[in-house]
Amino acid sequence: MKVNKTIQVNASAQKVWEVLYTNYGDACDWASTVNESKEREVAGSDYIGRTCSTVFGDVSEIIDRADAKKMELQYHLDDTPFIMKTATANWKVKPLNQDAASVTMDLDVTLATIPGLLMGWMIKPKMRKDIYQTMDDLKYYIETGNQSEAKIESDNKYFKKNGIKAA
Repeated sequence: MKVNKTIQVNASAQKVWEVLYTNYGDACDWASTVNESKEREVAGSDYIGRTCSTVFGDVSEIIDRADAKKMELQYHLDDTPFIMKTATANWKVKPLNQDAASVTMDLDVTLATIPGLLMGWMIKPKMRKDIYQTMDDLKYYIETGNQSEAKIESDNKYFKKNGIKAA
């Protein structure tokens, strides 16, 4: 399954890159699909990874490559929820002018065989919707400095379910 989405953000490309790469471990600050996240060291890699608690379960990611000059980032899931076999995300940030940038995310997911066969009809649309929402969350967060309504609602539901007080 492939999902491709490009948005325009009314902020500098550098500001977008800072949220996506410099603050890589802090995806839980803005993404409604990520309720908890933290950066982690990856043995034998020049890059870091992160662990995330998401709507699909806990995931672990490792950056494969990052090019600050081109503002391109690629990472893969090295520990996936049971419904996924593999997943790779590519992000590209391009300046449009001093105060605007385009952000593209290409996601390539291979569902695990049994869940894919049995539930693919319902997993794929949900995953696509969540990725589109994540892009909207990013735009809102960068442009306003605040979390989107979807992010706030997701966190409240997640933390209530897990008996933790939301931040």
